[in-house]
Amino acid sequence: MFRLNVIFIVACLFSLAFGADNIKNGDILYATKVKNLFLEEDKIVGRLLPTAKVEVLNIEGNNIEIKVTGYVQEGAKNAIYYAPNRRILNAALGKNSGVLPTIGKEVASDSDKKWFEAELRIKTTKDNLTNDVKPLYKAANDSYIANCSICHSLYDSTKFKANQWASIVKSMGMRSGMDNESVYLLTQFLQKNASDMPKNK
Repeated sequence: MFRLNVIFIVACLFSLAFGADNIKNGDILYATKVKNLFLEEDKIVGRLLPTAKVEVLNIEGNNIEIKVTGYVQEGAKNAIYYAPNRRILNAALGKNSGVLPTIGKEVASDSDKKWFEAELRIKTTKDNLTNDVKPLYKAANDSYIANCSICHSLYDSTKFKANQWASIVKSMGMRSGMDNESVYLLTQFLQKNASDMPKNK
């Protein structure tokens, strides 16, 4: 395997081409990299993960108020996941941040623990957001092909479950020399296309 972060950079440039000045209330956007979440800029309370979908609620200069939706597990409300019982983070909040999402109705899941709909209203900056997630997924797939086909034949994303991909990519990333942002993006892509993802996702 070898280092290939050019593809990730291309994905980030795509987000810049969208332009922070084009953002307006009601837009649906996707994070192109890990982004800070805050109540006030000097108080970071969490992180938004790459490919996480957000809705723009309000624009405040260079900052925006966003809505992040997803699912939380009973007893672990500081982690908002993309799907129930799948370790695919949309956003993570610091345990001592004093910030928690609003919890909705319980949802069915293939877990012995309870899962609930969740909604978080929080602030972030305008940068590193795109209105089209497809180029991010393409960049992640290209990175997967380039980095992982050197040492072994490529596995189809449906070969493993979403929760298995997280540890597999972490292990591969350490050997390939990929930076953390590239690993985050690749993990999201493979997890969201895993064998056990719900059909409505």
